[in-house]
Amino acid sequence: MDLQTFRQAAALLSGEYSLAILRELRDGEWHLSSEVARVLDIHVSTASRFLQRLGELGIVERRRHDARTFEYRVRSPHLQIEVDLSDDSAPLREAVDFYVAYFQFLFRQIRQLGLPKIEGDLERTLVAEHQDLRSVVFQQMIEGSNGGLDHLRDLMAGLHRDLWDVCSQSLGKPTARKIFEAALQEAIDTHPDLAVRCGLARPLEA
Repeated sequence: MDLQTFRQAAALLSGEYSLAILRELRDGEWHLSSEVARVLDIHVSTASRFLQRLGELGIVERRRHDARTFEYRVRSPHLQIEVDLSDDSAPLREAVDFYVAYFQFLFRQIRQLGLPKIEGDLERTLVAEHQDLRSVVFQQMIEGSNGGLDHLRDLMAGLHRDLWDVCSQSLGKPTARKIFEAALQEAIDTHPDLAVRCGLARPLEA
């Protein structure tokens, strides 16, 4: 993980319940935050908040349990964190590659439905409402501005919400969620280490 992510992880792991929560996952099985909260006798929101952040930082794995909840696990009871000390800047260029791959997969999924109106609506949303996205991203890459990866994630989250609104209204939420999740999984499979290390999937979860 890069130094920025490491700082966030260190701050989180110093929290009151973090290590206790991690120990509850050491069996390698999938667990809901409600299960962890019950065992530790803490509020569900406390466990959920810690587990969500641990998942975002790649310290634990998470997957969707149902439409409203996630479940979490660690693969091994031996937790190892690798820190890249060679570069203090977030890997913006690689992150852009991840998001480009995601949106390419998404548009391919839509194209396969044979519904040109929806595809056209998506393209108009991308051009009309996010036309400054490219210039902002590439300017940050050139300048190496601090917090660039966080800002990139925010930009992608906004774009994702707008595209999601178009698809969910036209196709219905169940069909749209299936398409978006398939595109996200393809992007993660293409850049698995980067997706986990930098928390790039978080803004793209429908």
